[in-house]
Amino acid sequence: MNTSINLAVDCMGSETSLNEILEGINESALRHENLFFTLFGKSVDINNIIKNISPLNLRSEVINCDEQILMTDKPTDAIRVKKNSSMQLSIDHVSSGKSHAVLSCGNTGALMAISLIKLRTIASIKRPSIASIWPNIKGESIVLDLGANIKNDTISLIDNAILGSALAKVLFDMAEPTIGLLNIGIEEMKGNENVQNASEILTEMSNKKQLNYFGFVEGADISNGRTNVVVTDGFTGNIALKTAEGTAFMVQSYFRKAFKSSILSKLGYFFASLSLRTVRERLDPRVHNCGIFMGLTAPVVKCHGKSDRLGISYASDIAYSLVQKEVNKKVENILINEI
Repeated sequence: MNTSINLAVDCMGSETSLNEILEGINESALRHENLFFTLFGKSVDINNIIKNISPLNLRSEVINCDEQILMTDKPTDAIRVKKNSSMQLSIDHVSSGKSHAVLSCGNTGALMAISLIKLRTIASIKRPSIASIWPNIKGESIVLDLGANIKNDTISLIDNAILGSALAKVLFDMAEPTIGLLNIGIEEMKGNENVQNASEILTEMSNKKQLNYFGFVEGADISNGRTNVVVTDGFTGNIALKTAEGTAFMVQSYFRKAFKSSILSKLGYFFASLSLRTVRERLDPRVHNCGIFMGLTAPVVKCHGKSDRLGISYASDIAYSLVQKEVNKKVENILINEI
């Protein structure tokens, strides 16, 4: 897709400052000359900031919103009561075809619920899942679900495997991405009933060449890159995500303290700074902090509620890439024609 791409940005309801959101998407705009934005929030506040930010001030439209969905709001209340919120209106903009994708740092449950109602699911998918692209020692893998559905049921695990495989085919340009089912061990008898049942179904699908199922994987296999796709339920996936984020921050903290401990260590940092910068960027959770809502008719990208401009800029890049590569359309075609 070489034509202009427009993102609907929910600028309210998160713990991130408005300035960080706008500076973040501006950094993304600098990387993509055909990227435009429709900004939903308090127009006075938004205009006061973007008037001094280029090229955002030339590539954005502002739509005023007086309502915002808070992090503490229940999804049902957000849907029924706050119909003119920045989140609802940004999703409406996509469902009406005026924008191509949604970007939000707001309430995850509300964003999922509203997206499900207004954008609807594709093919046979019952409920969307949240996927993310994780770094590993071999490159990158797709991990899902990261919190959309906290129930551990067989059907959701199968849907996640199908969506993850299709996403890997499109994003990684793979013919048969490998799928691993996250478990407490790789032995066949390990895992609860739902995981066991899902494994049996995935094995049957793999035998029919519908998927490329590897088998059970453990937590360490995510970073080892044992499979291209790692499938789990939303409860386990969300814990894994936040554990990984905390571990990454801890490692970065160790590096900083180690290289400040003495003159020699500072000298060592000077000579190794380029390599260390590469490692730091690779491990930076902000680069991987967004979730892709998979299984919907249009892209929805969710940033962490405390994202800074770097994290938001990368999330905007991902939303742009999803639209440019027509990921949702291609995933739907794979589900219809290959599964």
